[in-house]
Amino acid sequence: MPVGQEEWKAGVKHATFEERILDFLRRNQNNAFSLAEIVIGLGYKIEISDFGSFVSGVAGYWLFQNAIENLVKQGTVEGRKIKQPTGEQVYFRAI
Repeated sequence: MPVGQEEWKAGVKHATFEERILDFLRRNQNNAFSLAEIVIGLGYKIEISDFGSFVSGVAGYWLFQNAIENLVKQGTVEGRKIKQPTGEQVYFRAI
């Protein structure tokens, strides 16, 4: 159903993935987070219960990965490999 002029004007501008990620990292400036932790921190659930959720999860993960890479290229976020017991993990923080 379409919305009219008044409803359109009263709406809130939609934030991009990049904006939401950067806001989350800036609010948590003293910590660095893995991509999975960022996704969870933004309120998204990472659950795979069937093939459909697997496909949508991969697509969603790709969107977040692309967004974080754009922020790194822009110089607003820094990524660094950190050694973990299970291997190296990339963590991100706002600059």
